Amino acid sequence: MKIIYGITKSNFGGAQRYVFNLATEAKKLGHDVAVLCGEGGLLVEKLKAADIRTILIPGFGRNIDLINDAPRLWFIIKTIRQEQPDVFHINSAKMGGAGIFTGRLLGIKKIIFTAHGWAFNEPRPFWQKALIRFLSWVTILSAHKTICVSEKTKRDVTHFPFVQNKLVVIHNGLESFELLERNAARRALGIHEADTLVVGANSELHPVKGIDVLLDAWEKFTRKNHANLVLIGAGELRETLEDYATELGINDRVMFKGYVDNAKQYLAGLDIYCMPSRSEGLPYALLEAGIAGLPVIATKVGGIPEIVENGLSGALVPPD
Repeated sequence: MKIIYGITKSNFGGAQRYVFNLATEAKKLGHDVAVLCGEGGLLVEKLKAADIRTILIPGFGRNIDLINDAPRLWFIIKTIRQEQPDVFHINSAKMGGAGIFTGRLLGIKKIIFTAHGWAFNEPRPFWQKALIRFLSWVTILSAHKTICVSEKTKRDVTHFPFVQNKLVVIHNGLESFELLERNAARRALGIHEADTLVVGANSELHPVKGIDVLLDAWEKFTRKNHANLVLIGAGELRETLEDYATELGINDRVMFKGYVDNAKQYLAGLDIYCMPSRSEGLPYALLEAGIAGLPVIATKVGGIPEIVENGLSGALVPPD
């Protein structure tokens, strides 16, 4: 088959990792594969290294820009009309909307949408949530099948009219991976005291990930406890969060590592893994923490309770 995977941003968050995994495995199975996405991110570099064809949409980003997005939509339409894929598999809200319109306009045989979580679950004004709910319904209704990455992701939309037969749950999965030995992992993370408590998170630095909440908690915790917080990940809020850590007086107890390739290999260097997200689908990072045998403190959102059993494999807390 000829398969085009579409996604809005080309950074390397969970949804991008999902697209990368599907694209590389589909190519191994002999399919003709390409990925349609925004420019300039790590996803593009990884796809090129894996010899996956990429089609870059000039200026395509997460935010809605009605004037400037018109030529970007036209670019997507022209691309799909030229490619004529058997399957158009779209991911993320903005690409979902553009992809549904394009696929239906051009009569693509099979349009699949994967919901990695719903933007209407994020902290937003009421009118935005209402509009996003409507657009999400239209996307599901217009796709031939919608993959939900967790049971909660599916439950959030099963009450929408006429969509029940279009929804299927396929949880995210992982291959096994190698862990560095504990002390080696700690040295690589910049921790040189063997008995120091180390708490970590691997997350895009975006408002929905709740790292500001974790910093608030860390300020309280380290008043009486000597410990280090290791934050792995890049994103738009890095400078803001670094300034906030300084404002709280904990910048000497928080380490911002930025994006770290193959970050999961360092998990043995942690004692506790934290995920303070305000919204989630089914996060890869939490699955990796489980494989590494780490106790977890996470918010009770999205598919997280399908991974972590409260009081057994971790502690679940309300968001914020």
